[in-house]
Amino acid sequence: MTTALEGLRVLDLGRLGPSAMASMYLADFGAEVTSISAAPAGPDPGSDADIWSFDAQMHLIARALNRNKHSLVLNLRDPGDRDIFLALAAEADVVIEDFRPGTAQRLGIGYETLRKVNDRLVYCALSGYGQSSPMGDQGGHDLNFIAKAGLLDLIGTGEDAPPVIPLFFLSDFGGAALHAVSGILLALLARDRVGTGQFVDISFLDTALGLANPLAFHLLNGGADLRRGKLLYSGCYPHYALYRASDGRYVAVASFEPWLWKRFCAEIGLPDHGDADLLDAATTERVKADVAAVLATRTADYWEETLGPKSVCVTAVQSLAAMLGSDHAGARGMVAETRHDVYGTERHLANPIALSLTPTAVRRAAPVPGEDDHTQSQALREDTAT
Repeated sequence: MTTALEGLRVLDLGRLGPSAMASMYLADFGAEVTSISAAPAGPDPGSDADIWSFDAQMHLIARALNRNKHSLVLNLRDPGDRDIFLALAAEADVVIEDFRPGTAQRLGIGYETLRKVNDRLVYCALSGYGQSSPMGDQGGHDLNFIAKAGLLDLIGTGEDAPPVIPLFFLSDFGGAALHAVSGILLALLARDRVGTGQFVDISFLDTALGLANPLAFHLLNGGADLRRGKLLYSGCYPHYALYRASDGRYVAVASFEPWLWKRFCAEIGLPDHGDADLLDAATTERVKADVAAVLATRTADYWEETLGPKSVCVTAVQSLAAMLGSDHAGARGMVAETRHDVYGTERHLANPIALSLTPTAVRRAAPVPGEDDHTQSQALREDTAT
């Protein structure tokens, strides 16, 4: 079967999840991706390890995001290993790294160095604040980036309540990783037109900020300040909120459009509320309390099964585990399976991009660090030694 990125050669120097996710997306569509790490990882923390320990999280990310790839171990501070990398880069289409600005140059593998041996190379650098920021030498993680971007300030139930930390990574995976994929593919498309590769500069902070585009537009054009707990998306309005059902679970109501809200109110026996003035604070509180009282009389599943077919945008809040085992996940092929000699059978979340002619495929389990050293780098080691 022909794949979308067949023949594309990618070298991933990334140490963290976003670069691994970006290169995994490319690998899923047929790119030949080699993950290059500095040293073998520590021992498998095992099934009894606390999933939130650092070692366990790094192991989890490696197993989840390095599927469909090869793995080499190179010490880029060693001249011989650096020569091996330069030889690989000379034949590659894409290099991805997530060092702080200036680190790649100090290692002798920066973009200006690599373009001299391969002017068609697309070089993607992911960093916290980008290559030109005055904050470029500062470290950070997802929580820092969404805090600095202004996103964290908007997540929560009220001005006096603390912001809520998302369990998933907004800037890492929702922002940087997917923007890196887009930037790389755009640069490859441009290469076919202009004849050379280019540098792709991805900032975790910038891409987090990009998620707030409409809100930023509002502020940049004289709009009123945005306050946590006073936004539509904070659940303070009855037509876009969470309600507790009789079984203790929650129901998500997102009847955003006026006609949807009217239909929803009629379906739950509150037809007069469909025309309520939801910009009036007292009315909003009264309507929300009335809706809450009705939805509290039945289970979350009852409301989804009853109102879902009515297309009024009502769903039960379910766990991630329930989603992965759902009919939807099965019908959409969102769970894939691989086999590894060490880890055995592993199940993966499949790539969510569905192409009709060149579909994605999960073909190979994540390798252990250095698993492909003997097949991919031995000849290069011999060549560079002579």
